[in-house]
Formats: sequence, structure tokens, C-alpha cells
Amino acid sequence: MRILFLCNKNPYPERDGGCIAMNVNIKEAIRLGYDVKVVAINSKKNFTEIDSLPEDYKKKTAYESVMFDLKVRPLQFLSTYFTGKSPHITRFVSKDFEERLTRILIENEFDIIMLESIFMTPYIKTIRQNSNAKIVLRAHNVEFKIWERLYDSSKFIKKILLKHVYRTLRNYELKVINEVDEIFAITSVDADFFKQHTKVPVKVLPVGFDIDSIIEPKNIVEEKNTIFHIGAMNWMPNVEGINYFLDKIWPFIHEKNHNIKLYLAGRNMPDEFLQMKKDNVIVVGEVDDAKIFMKSKEIMIVPLLSGSGMRVKIIEAMTMGKVIVSTSIGVEGIDCENGKDILIADTPENFANAVLRVIDDAQLCETISNNARETVRLKYDIRRVFSKTLGLFI
Repeated sequence: MRILFLCNKNPYPERDGGCIAMNVNIKEAIRLGYDVKVVAINSKKNFTEIDSLPEDYKKKTAYESVMFDLKVRPLQFLSTYFTGKSPHITRFVSKDFEERLTRILIENEFDIIMLESIFMTPYIKTIRQNSNAKIVLRAHNVEFKIWERLYDSSKFIKKILLKHVYRTLRNYELKVINEVDEIFAITSVDADFFKQHTKVPVKVLPVGFDIDSIIEPKNIVEEKNTIFHIGAMNWMPNVEGINYFLDKIWPFIHEKNHNIKLYLAGRNMPDEFLQMKKDNVIVVGEVDDAKIFMKSKEIMIVPLLSGSGMRVKIIEAMTMGKVIVSTSIGVEGIDCENGKDILIADTPENFANAVLRVIDDAQLCETISNNARETVRLKYDIRRVFSKTLGLFI
């Protein structure tokens, strides 16, 4: 079987949750013996020097990429008010990419074309014209819901702009999901939503990990009395969540325990955080190795107020036995249980108390840590979830 993966950014290196979500499936398809090709968007926002990719990986994926300018310019954004088009979707429309894709489809036959995210759907028409392959949308999120939640929590001018963003994206998303042959939702929550709005078959393909091949960093000393957040900081829900944590939760934690340190890590850290000066708050920015960073700290926080899909960093941290405190939205779509393999808190006071509780209770931390590892092993082993879902499709 031949599978073409069309990716909205380079899946390798696995620098964020979206990359991990794409690359684990690519690697599993290769392991299963499928003939795989990857065509990815390269951009300044998520730039990768293609020559730096491992030769073995490029060979096995027949890797190609096309450079995009994904920056939304004011005039382009303004024009979408008159056309009714989504400013987010129009960024991903490229004549160069269309021509490259057309050539690839003419020269090759594929059984499945996997559109990684809604942002690759502008090329459905090109695919239909040049291929008989079945088109599968890998829906990493219900994209418009992210922006709708941000709209709901915003004020004034920002609210007006976000209303346009989420409404045009919603109109596009609800239309285009009817134009593919199958949808692989990343969570059961998203799958239930899609099933209400399309007759296209919908299955759940969560983010999995190759449990047997995970190598945890060795000889890393965990710094006690530490909490941390790691995530791409050019993703608005992460910025919103950290501002919420710093304003509403951190003062209570710091007042109760002056020994606790907060570490903030992630790519594209905004200047407002880099220049911030708060007692016991250390802004790290991008780290060289996310696993080493996570291993060296004690408690992971995920204070999300908006978003959709699955927070891959939570699953990744659970594979390492990390204790996680999250909001309900943060764990949305993850099969976990409050108090067993994670702690969930939706008010500032409850969130702060949950952090303080696990900092002070070593036995509770050990129990949650062990349960978290077991949850991932049973429910998120890529060799189970990918093969099962793809097998049903075939």
C-alpha cells in the first residue's frame, strides 16, 4: 500500500505536539512496510533545513518540502472580510505547492492520501483531478473551536477580529469535512462533533507513542519544588493559559510556598515573558531537548482555557511518569482519570491547591506517576492505535 502524507509543517524534527502527531504515524507506516511519501510545508514559522534531516529518514519518506510565506498581512486579512474566506486557510494556498503536488500525483499512484490537518484541504480539488486515491483528513483539532473559545474570552477590538476568524474558519471547516472520503479525528470528543456534521465515516486515531523504543534521558537529577510548562508559545491558547496561571494561580502558590520555582519553556517565547521579572519564575524559552528538560523538573502544569484536539505534550510527559496538573480543557480528548493518573482543576484556587498537594506528597506523586505510565502503555501505544485504525479503513 502506498500512502502520501501531506503535512502543514515539517514533521521532523519532532519539535512540538503537531510534529509528533504526524511523525509517529509516518514512522509506524514505514515499520509496517508501507510505501510512504511525505510532502511538507516549510516556512519561517516552523523552518527546517531539509539538508539537515537524516538521510535514512529522507530516503524512506521520499521527502519533499515547499517553502511558504504563512504570515498574515493586514491587507490580506482585511480582504477576507469582503470575500468571506478564512484568513487562516488562505495562507496555505500556494501555486508552487499545487504544481509540485500535481507533478507528484501524475508520476505516482497512491492508495491513501493523508491530509494532516484542515490546512491541507485546499488541495482536495487538485488531488481529485490527478489521483484515484482515497483522501483521509487527519483532524488534529476542530480548528474553529480553538478560535471560538478565544473569542469568548476576549474583549473589545480583539473580540471583533476573532469573531471574523472563527466564523469564517467554522464555515470552511463544516463544508470541507464533507469533501473527503474519511476522517481520522485525534480524539473521541472531536469525532463526536464531526459525526454530527457529516455523513463521511469518522474514526478515532489518537496520538500514539512507540512505547518499546522510548529512551528516557539517564542521569538527570529532578529538581525538587519545581513546576513547569512547555509548549509552542506562538500558539495563542498557550499564551492565554500562562497569563491566566501567572495572574490567578501563581500568586496563591508563591504565597503558600516560597520554595517552589516555576519554569516556562517553549519555542517562540513572547518578549512579554522573556522580559518579565517575578520571584521564582524562570523563563527558559526554547530548550535543546524537551525530554531532558521535563525529566529535570517535578510537576507539569497545563492551564489551558481554550483549544481543541489533544495535548500531545501531556501524553509525552505521561510516558515519562510525570505528574501533571491540568484544566479540563487541557486534558480534553485524553483518556485519563482525575486523581488516578493526572490531577484536573478548573478554578484558580483548586489548581493552586492541586499543585501544592503534589509538591508536598511524595507518595501521591509516585502513585500518579506509575499510573500515568500504565495509562499510556495500555491506551496510546502506536502499534495498537495506528494499525487498528488503518486496518479498519482498508
